[in-house]
Amino acid sequence: MKSRRARIQEFHRSTIVIVAIALLAAAVAESETALYSSSRKLAEVSDIDKAYLLPGEVVQQRLRHKCRGIGQFDQLRGEWVRHPDHSYNGMTDPAKCPSFVRDYDCRADYIDQNYHVLQQKEFRKVFQPYACELHSMNTTYFSECLQGQRIIIIGDSTMRQVFQSLACLLTDHVTDGYLVDWQDAKPNQTAVPFKDEYFVRGTRSPILKQNVGMFRLKNGVQVHFQSFGIFNLTLWDDVMTKFMPLSKNDTIFVEFGAWYPRFSASEMHAPWARYKKDVLELLDMRLRAYSANVLWRGYGPTHFGGATGTFTGMNWELEALPAQETCEPAQYGEYYYDTEVIKYLTKCGEFCAHIHILPVFHLSLPMHNSHHGSFGRGIEESAIDCRHYCANVVDTWNQVLYNKLCYQPTGKGKLLKLQTTGRY
Repeated sequence: MKSRRARIQEFHRSTIVIVAIALLAAAVAESETALYSSSRKLAEVSDIDKAYLLPGEVVQQRLRHKCRGIGQFDQLRGEWVRHPDHSYNGMTDPAKCPSFVRDYDCRADYIDQNYHVLQQKEFRKVFQPYACELHSMNTTYFSECLQGQRIIIIGDSTMRQVFQSLACLLTDHVTDGYLVDWQDAKPNQTAVPFKDEYFVRGTRSPILKQNVGMFRLKNGVQVHFQSFGIFNLTLWDDVMTKFMPLSKNDTIFVEFGAWYPRFSASEMHAPWARYKKDVLELLDMRLRAYSANVLWRGYGPTHFGGATGTFTGMNWELEALPAQETCEPAQYGEYYYDTEVIKYLTKCGEFCAHIHILPVFHLSLPMHNSHHGSFGRGIEESAIDCRHYCANVVDTWNQVLYNKLCYQPTGKGKLLKLQTTGRY
């Protein structure tokens, strides 16, 4: 007869399968009915979801060329391979990063030897797309490519990681900068005082204002950053006051999603319904009308267990299982955050040609061992962090950004207008 623990584990596995199937069915069905009414349009929406889950076509090594002209919706499917240099340990050295960069360091000196071995294994990997070969990061050219541009990064704490990674990658070209908690920001650093309150849609829950940052390059390029986990249109407008007027020389780099779980034990479907409304409002009422280029960063999939990486609990009546001690692989990942944006942009057409997806979802999906939680963050508090990635993954996001902005037929720093399929 099976033990109670064995029965619970069996229930756990069965629940994961059921949740995964329900997620896939619900995501497609909800998206179809929400955006389109005709059967033809329904089929198109369904195809977007299905296409996002299909494996990429593998191109023979001898035919692979340098990536160039990554299009509006292009995805970078590929694999992580070992770097030929045995001493390779990632693109950045945390000891050489600007002083204001203070992200969790997966390369810290560990008491647990297993973490050290895992770190060496994970940071030895480099991402290799199937269709083309990414240009290696050349920070001097990156700095030149951004000449005359202003980068405005807005989003949740995963975008803070993007900001810090950029500063580390460009450290030889950074003249000055800062990253502070919003409550410590000076009046000239943000247009929004910390004491001002903004609320989550449909609630009286105040939105947490997180960080404010900026760094400047030797050639005058400025990279700005402000983070708040949940979108609010009034808060967005107040934050953007500092950056007005916008021009074609501005690039807004944005993403929200970490604070919008697809299913929530306390709120069930409410956060996901809120996400769809918030993102539609941001895209439809602001981003499509801006003269600036817009990059929507692809979603960074979580790895909390289950087919989509979101399984974090089970029936409240059952005795609690041991806390999760490692980040687990996910078969599908939370693809629906990206496809929700793509469906809107597809419908919007040429009016949204200046809004592109930065394709980082597929490259992040297999990297469950490169989360902060994979190196112990949150385990002691039974709140393992399988959302934030280590520098090896976030630096690769910015390598894709470098390829996206600096290797376009339209010129340095310019996005491809009206191009929905890239040339690679």
